[in-house]
Amino acid sequence: MGKGHQEYAKQQLKCAEDKPLFLVMHGGSGSSAAEIGEAVSNGVVKMNIDTDTQWAYWDGLRGFYKKNEGYLQGQIGNPDGADKPNKKFYDPRVWIRAAEESMIKRAFQSFENLNGKNVLGDDWPKA
Repeated sequence: MGKGHQEYAKQQLKCAEDKPLFLVMHGGSGSSAAEIGEAVSNGVVKMNIDTDTQWAYWDGLRGFYKKNEGYLQGQIGNPDGADKPNKKFYDPRVWIRAAEESMIKRAFQSFENLNGKNVLGDDWPKA
């Protein structure tokens, strides 16, 4: 992926650089780690992963629901008792956070695949 483009550009530009182009991998969602690695080795510097991150967000939400389904059927009453409250399960801050954590995990996977992990350091606030 991209190797032929680089060779053609090098020839046309008559330059010494083996990878004279900065390539973008459009539609990179669903690509395997091997495909991404090949693309990066051939000069891809940006990859679009919107579909993957959307799915990761949804998957985090779906997983939260499946894990806590018995607590998400009403405000009161769950597997722990008919009079037990469920607010801590249906509070949007809780299930949105589960979706966000899933998307963050997917983003970090992309950072590793694209050789971008900690490129700017690891000194940033984490949850």
